[in-house]
Amino acid sequence: MNLLRLLAVNFFCCLILLLISGCAEKKPLTVKEFYAEDIKDFIKKMQIYNSVEAVLNIQYEAKSSVLNGDASLRISKNELLLRVYYMGFPAGEIYEENGEVSSNLMIEKDRLKQLAIGIRKGFIWWNGDFTVTEDTENFILMEKEGQRTVTLKKDGFIPLNQTLTVDYQTVLITYDEYKKIQTENGTIINMPSNINVYYKNRALKIKIEKIKLSNA
Repeated sequence: MNLLRLLAVNFFCCLILLLISGCAEKKPLTVKEFYAEDIKDFIKKMQIYNSVEAVLNIQYEAKSSVLNGDASLRISKNELLLRVYYMGFPAGEIYEENGEVSSNLMIEKDRLKQLAIGIRKGFIWWNGDFTVTEDTENFILMEKEGQRTVTLKKDGFIPLNQTLTVDYQTVLITYDEYKKIQTENGTIINMPSNINVYYKNRALKIKIEKIKLSNA
């Protein structure tokens, strides 16, 4: 009888330890609002986020055709992978590594680079070496190398649009429908839910369903 009691006590103690260790592993992440003293501090703090993972709904418009589908997106420092799905089945992908772009989607090869760079810059717009000017309502960020300009609304440091040049063609990116998201380190920031990339009479309209920012 004493042996049974001893086993029961040991089992109970082990169970308590497992519960305690399980709770310790699931310690909630401290949520904090994004704070920046000024625009330069904001850009500096945003530049720690160099990796994006997202679930998207996309619409690609080219000439008289329109393609719709869902997509998954992964962006890192040197790579970009956009996988497109139609009715749940893989339809193709765009892959970019160090500026080299390939795709099995029905998109003109000479437009792929503009599209891939537009997606990368559209999502990680804060990645660059900028000079900053301003007007009454907005900050204007001009990249020191290359022809790229990003316009931010002063209230909330939220992106409104940007223009860049790729292979002598202008790419316009616009943003709207902003929502608060939580980054991997628990910081709450404002991010657009819609990103539209326009180039050479073509448009990629992106609706962000889920997004994760991290320092990878």
